[in-house]
Amino acid sequence: MLGPLVFGAFLVDAEREATLFDLGARDSKKLTKKRREALREPLAEHGSWETLEVSPAQIDATSLGELGKRAIIELALKFRPDVLVLDAPVTPRGIPKFREELRFRLATAGLEVEIVAENGADDTYPCCSAASVYAKTCRDDRLAELEAAAGERLGSGYPSDPVTQAWLRQVHSRTGGFPPFVRTKWETVRRIVAEGSQQRLF
Repeated sequence: MLGPLVFGAFLVDAEREATLFDLGARDSKKLTKKRREALREPLAEHGSWETLEVSPAQIDATSLGELGKRAIIELALKFRPDVLVLDAPVTPRGIPKFREELRFRLATAGLEVEIVAENGADDTYPCCSAASVYAKTCRDDRLAELEAAAGERLGSGYPSDPVTQAWLRQVHSRTGGFPPFVRTKWETVRRIVAEGSQQRLF
């Protein structure tokens, strides 16, 4: 609910990819913050990485599905891989359509590429695992910067985090709104706004 959405990409030669798992790359959600940070330098010795941030304002204005496709296309055109491996952001039934749309849009932009799109690819393909490490550590950095600027504990920024929920309620009660780093389309945020409106009404 807080801060940018961060996409990560990692380009590696196929014959060196398994080394990423040997170093400890995994789905970043299954690694501790300390372990993710420790992996950044070793992984960078085996490939090239890039992250792309999508602001809360962009998230509020456009569908996540479309933003994801744009980010994938931008990163793919930057690296121009032979094989593009994706952690598919759709259900298994939606993967063929998602893959074909991406292939068409990339071909239109001048890139013919084999696309491997699977759910959970960041836990089964080393290149995806490495990309997720960079995306997560970059997002952690941004959230730490936001917390330092706010001078208050913001929590993880995820909807299930009680610290984040409490901060959102507090700031909305105090100001009647939210700072620009809050994703206002999120259901939890909308619920907090509705709760505040009811309290003022009754």
